[in-house]
Amino acid sequence: MKFENKRCPRCNFKVPKEMAVCPRCQLNYQKFEHATNTEGKFALLNNEKERVLLRKGCPSDVNRVKLLLLTLFFGFIGAHYYYVGRYKMGIFFTIFAIIGIVNGVFSYVVKATPSGDLFQIFYLLVLVWGFVIMLWIVDIAKVCFNKFKIPVSLPKI
Repeated sequence: MKFENKRCPRCNFKVPKEMAVCPRCQLNYQKFEHATNTEGKFALLNNEKERVLLRKGCPSDVNRVKLLLLTLFFGFIGAHYYYVGRYKMGIFFTIFAIIGIVNGVFSYVVKATPSGDLFQIFYLLVLVWGFVIMLWIVDIAKVCFNKFKIPVSLPKI
């Protein structure tokens, strides 16, 4: 007889699938399933990180189609992270998108291969831009397969 287990999203403790509350951290799984992204964004903005959990799949207040479209068309600038309230990752994507765009425009306008130290900086920026594009493609796959982590929080008591 094989027992099915699940992992608690808060403490990562392995518990039997039929349990309704984590024995280690007392997280109520039913309440967690109904937690909202709106509360998660609010908690993150107010620096209440202990209340926030990352959930795979879309909570009720996140439109999955909108999330997918933002990821597909504006994901390289981090729009999907801004939509769900993960602002630090959104800023990361935005900064490197601007660097990549400026780097691309600069290399097109100059139309010459840089030399010396400028050459090394140019290729470092190309490398970073390529890394961001790979992260964007991974995020598209995560959204498509419902594995993208969205911050949620239970309302304050």
